[in-house]
Amino acid sequence: MGALRILVVSQKGGVGKSTLSANLTAWFSDSVRKKTSLIDLDPHGSSSSWVNSAREIDAEVEHYVASEFGERRWLLGCRTLIRSFSRKVEVLISDLTWSPAMDPEFLHEFDLVIVPTSVSAIELAGTCKFLESISWVFQAKPGDYPSLLICPSRVTQEELSTSPFDKEFLSIPFLLLPPVLHDNQMKTFFKKGFVFDRPSASCNAFVQCAEAISQAGVLHKKRTEKNRTKILDRRILDCHNSKLSRFMSRKKSISNAASTDQFNPSGQNKLSRISKILGVTRAHK
Repeated sequence: MGALRILVVSQKGGVGKSTLSANLTAWFSDSVRKKTSLIDLDPHGSSSSWVNSAREIDAEVEHYVASEFGERRWLLGCRTLIRSFSRKVEVLISDLTWSPAMDPEFLHEFDLVIVPTSVSAIELAGTCKFLESISWVFQAKPGDYPSLLICPSRVTQEELSTSPFDKEFLSIPFLLLPPVLHDNQMKTFFKKGFVFDRPSASCNAFVQCAEAISQAGVLHKKRTEKNRTKILDRRILDCHNSKLSRFMSRKKSISNAASTDQFNPSGQNKLSRISKILGVTRAHK
């Protein structure tokens, strides 16, 4: 089935993204005995520095910061790195703080996309807005889109009794993970150990969350094996998310119009209009 590729992503810091990434890497390596890699795409490198400085685990760690941050250059560089590591591990975990300059097409490199969020009204509104802006990623044809997992993070005991994730929270399908609890002692583990090293309520909650992620990965792999589609067929939207895809779409339109023009003289005016849009000059006999 290939490596289970997990992206832990949020549009802002301070929601437990790096904590989840670092501890999930250690859990898959130590507890599940899977060959695991962590690719830290966050410029701050918190998750990679945590794993590198804490007690030794059998996991490969890479901190990657793109030297050029153009839309397509960033996508191609990160995609190459993910695919390279995926060939030699069983579980690959990546940590990323999202920026509007990034290409959402990158999310298609992963099986699971985990979005940590606190359960306050303000944070949930921001999370919802972020996910709606990239919703097309999770609406591709069957078998070719990542599974979206929402992880309530740093949840207090009082917040456990609330239920903010109703059916109106998000217009796209998602799986709700068991919450990661707020724990003032969490900071003591940074660069020293991992959450599941010491028995506690936070440890139990994290293990439940990690096990749910692992099970979600198994279910996702089964789904994708049944519904394989060609890469070129995975989008269902008419809009295009990058300059390259927009250009290729317009180029295809001109090609189709040219074919029609050979048999239909009335198509010349339409083709001329399309050509003007793209700055293409046709030679008329």
